[in-house]
Amino acid sequence: MNLKVALLGSFVFALAACSQPEPEPVYVQPTYDKVGNPSCPGGYQVAATEAGATVCSPITQ
Repeated sequence: MNLKVALLGSFVFALAACSQPEPEPVYVQPTYDKVGNPSCPGGYQVAATEAGATVCSPITQ
């Protein structure tokens, strides 16, 4: 009986872990020069969100 409960518990735990939504990416705010051109630190690139905001997103390999 204990083995069945343990197997059922591990199955439910694994199923619950897979059902979590993808985490939203964390963006960095760009810095702007005097003219208004955005720039990002190393490892980031200028991008736009779905809402149209200018952000720095990590460069994907």
